[in-house]
Amino acid sequence: MIRVFDLPAEEDLLPFTAFLWQQGIVHRITEEGGRQVLWVEQTDHYPVVQQYYQDWKAGLLQLGKVKAKWRTGGLASGPLGDWRQIPVTILLLLGCLIVAVITRLGANDVTAALFTMNDYVVKGQYIHYATLQSMLEMGEYWRLITPVFLHFGIAHLLFNALWVMDFGRRIELQHKGLFLIGLVAFTGIVSNILQYTVMDGFPRFGGMSGVIYGLLGFCWIREKEYPKAYDVPSGIYMFMLVWLVIGFTGVLDLLGFGKVANAAHAGGLLSGVAAGWLYNRRAKRRAG
Repeated sequence: MIRVFDLPAEEDLLPFTAFLWQQGIVHRITEEGGRQVLWVEQTDHYPVVQQYYQDWKAGLLQLGKVKAKWRTGGLASGPLGDWRQIPVTILLLLGCLIVAVITRLGANDVTAALFTMNDYVVKGQYIHYATLQSMLEMGEYWRLITPVFLHFGIAHLLFNALWVMDFGRRIELQHKGLFLIGLVAFTGIVSNILQYTVMDGFPRFGGMSGVIYGLLGFCWIREKEYPKAYDVPSGIYMFMLVWLVIGFTGVLDLLGFGKVANAAHAGGLLSGVAAGWLYNRRAKRRAG
């Protein structure tokens, strides 16, 4: 990110930073040596922010009305904050909930088969399923992404919903809904295809966990070069990466957590890391 200016720690910048968010200017305020530093992501925002600040200090820009709004929105607020600012994140959660209801958390094979990578039918103790290639030949391309909305059990749904809300909110507040849609689609398709390949085409898998690791990987790599870009606590990164490693050991299955989609987790993480790396390269080119 690009450093704009630093100011005394006692100066209240809440009205000013709220105004910047309303103008769509992505920025961050960090603390250095007892002073607060304001950063922007785009080069062309540098002179704009400086001018806004000068106008504010000169009394030409009145920001008093936005102070209360700032205190209830943004990353500093609770998980839902101002829900109107995160419509895509909310829709992702609603999508998971709706699919959970109509599939009875994966227990209804007839409806669950509509969301898997490939169609299947249960006959007695056996599952007969088609191939992904046959699904694509019939034009059912949506199957590449829909498994992310399919969950098996209430704990599976709730655990994933919490992380989707956390990472989705952070990214959508920074980059808006269309960006989040693209990132979810990319990481979801990569993680689904990898899990499908590892399971030799067996259709009964799903969940948002691959996407969650994709969003985590994106934030992680972005914050390696742009610290505090999303204010993700370092402990969250550590917890999720340790959970990923534990999943590969098979311990979670023995403890009753069920089969873990390790390939989807790894695929999501790697695709998210790749997306974050590419975004950093683009940001640096734009910064000159």
